[in-house]
Amino acid sequence: MYSLIRITEYSMPSTSQKSVLLALSRYNPGTHMGVARFASQHNWHLNCEMALTGRLPEGWRGDGIIALLDEREDVANFVKRAQVPTVDLSVIRPDIRVPRVSGDHMAIGQAAGELFAERGFQHFAWFSTHDDPASQARQNGFFRSVKSQAITPESWVFPERTRRKLDEWTVKSEWLIKRLRSIPKPAAVFSFHDGEAANILDACMLGGINVPEEVAILGVDNNPMICESVRVHLSSVNHDLDGLGYAGATLLEKLMNGGKPPTKSILIPPHGITERRSTDALAVTHKPVRSALEFMRGNYAKMIGPDDAAAAAGMPRAQLENEFRKWFHHTMRHELARIRMQRAKELLLGTELPMADIAARTGFNTAQYFNNVFRKENGLTPLNYRRERTQDAR
Repeated sequence: MYSLIRITEYSMPSTSQKSVLLALSRYNPGTHMGVARFASQHNWHLNCEMALTGRLPEGWRGDGIIALLDEREDVANFVKRAQVPTVDLSVIRPDIRVPRVSGDHMAIGQAAGELFAERGFQHFAWFSTHDDPASQARQNGFFRSVKSQAITPESWVFPERTRRKLDEWTVKSEWLIKRLRSIPKPAAVFSFHDGEAANILDACMLGGINVPEEVAILGVDNNPMICESVRVHLSSVNHDLDGLGYAGATLLEKLMNGGKPPTKSILIPPHGITERRSTDALAVTHKPVRSALEFMRGNYAKMIGPDDAAAAAGMPRAQLENEFRKWFHHTMRHELARIRMQRAKELLLGTELPMADIAARTGFNTAQYFNNVFRKENGLTPLNYRRERTQDAR
């Protein structure tokens, strides 16, 4: 015979090993991986009951909590009752005063906008099924980065009243088809995460809309289980979820050791974009402008300028500049500089290459010139930019 023991309150034995609860209202394996990596390195005992069952381990007692707080009041109330150091990995619940480590949602939106702007799109849409602070920040970053050339900026937030119905997918698909058919083409649609990007793709397929020729689609999180298992593989912004989890755990360790919380949220930047078929399109229909853009995108590492782009396009420079401004609202020289700077930032954050190599690979020629231009545009040196944007994730 086995006897049942009811556990009313559980606490870890008194040891030097810290007991930490992972309380993610919305589970993500990437975030879990980052937390687990830190836990392994620092001898934590990590309670993953919520990751396994979706339910809180009532009666748990320990040293700290890594939470992701959203509209789930049971998780919010659990954190309040626990009265142990807690780090929140979201910006959705500013009403709960705890230290936060968050993805840089504004930068995520900006990265998406820069990709579409570089492709010459003028009609843009944002899609999300939520309207919370994280969603709003991504939307704002997206539209801010395409403002100079956006003719059609549309925000598509799926109404709360129609969510969680039995036929939600059908209703959502029909709702999206109407909007996708009405927006001028070619159009670029940025979604809050990869699942919603897949919703856009489903609606395009049902509505007879070609991807990416008529509608280009971009998501966030780069989840290969979503992005690479659909008819048109989806491009995605690389939200650094592993880095987010690791940085959250690093902060919690500091707090559990008596350290002071930061005065503002720690932001983890995205690590570029993984491009797949869903964004493999140029929206520029003017052939010489398109040729000039393709030339600059393919040769930015070389010592080229607007005259070279005009020669490649087969049009006098002055005439081409006028046409180019109609599409991009800035000069070819500005666009070439923007492409170079964007590529340089990607190399700064995604590699450990020295400044001289990055300068050579992005057309700045020398490390000193690269340093001067970068500091003038961004307010800090390339090396400080790399340190500032990556130190929190490590």
